[in-house]
Parts: sequence; C-alpha cells; structure tokens
Amino acid sequence: MNQIVNGTLALIYRLAHTARGALWHIARPALLGVRALVVRDDQVLLVRHRGGATPWGLPGGAVDPHERLEEAARREVYEESGVVAEVQRVLGVYDAFHFNYVNYIVVFVFTTRSAPVASRSIEIAEAHFFPFGDLPDGIDPGSRRRIEEYLAGAAGVSAWW
Repeated sequence: MNQIVNGTLALIYRLAHTARGALWHIARPALLGVRALVVRDDQVLLVRHRGGATPWGLPGGAVDPHERLEEAARREVYEESGVVAEVQRVLGVYDAFHFNYVNYIVVFVFTTRSAPVASRSIEIAEAHFFPFGDLPDGIDPGSRRRIEEYLAGAAGVSAWW
C-alpha cells in the first residue's frame, strides 16, 4: 500500500513540476527563494524530492508575499522535514538563471537538535541527516557547492547557484 501511495505522489509531483515549467516558460517570472543548510553535530540535513536526476538537496523553496526571508527558510525546513531549526547566519545570495526565468536564492545556515519526521508531502519523499563526509549520491550541484562553501568557512557569498 505504501509503495502505491509513494508512486502516486511521485507521478503527481512530476506532473505538477512539468506544468509549473510550462507556465514559467510563458510568464518568465523573477523568483525569490530560500534554502537552508541545517547542521546537527557533524551532519547536514538533506531532503529527497520525488523526481529528478539529482533528487537530494538542501531544504527550501519560494518566499511567500510579505514573508521575511529567514521565516521562509525556517518554514520550508519544517514543511519539508519536520525539523525545528534556529538560524545562525546567511551563507550567501545566489543567482540561478534557467531557461526563461530568473531565481534569486538566499541560503541560511541553521542549527537544530531535532530529528526529521516521515514526510507527508507531494514534493518531498524523505529527509535525513548525513555526515558531511558521507553524503548520498544524487545531490543537486548547487546544494553540493553550498555544503562545500560552508565547510570552507565561507560567509557573505555572492555566486551562481
């Protein structure tokens, strides 16, 4: 039964993702998003999306109208993983120019003591903490670069996603 539910959610996610891409192709929006690099001990929180060639990445998403960036990042962490996190600092601001849309992404560093809970999201299949030295295959390249910047002690970065 669980496999049927997960398969159905993955199909719905892929259809919604494709529809969003078609809409963005027409509308050509400028987007504002956040990502969160959540650290617990020597581990980082990653979420696995239900589709895509590189499904693992840092939790994050779009900023709602009239929402503070920090609160958007905290909300996305909680929605995607169930983790309650405390912001430490901004890692950087990144530009992602894909096809017909522009995406500006602010990455925050958070700490937590809580553990992820089982996902009930159409978008997210699972969330786990991974040791920095033992990250899973299939991490999106932008998230991998943000983790490397964090480990190098970077702050105030302005770069391509």
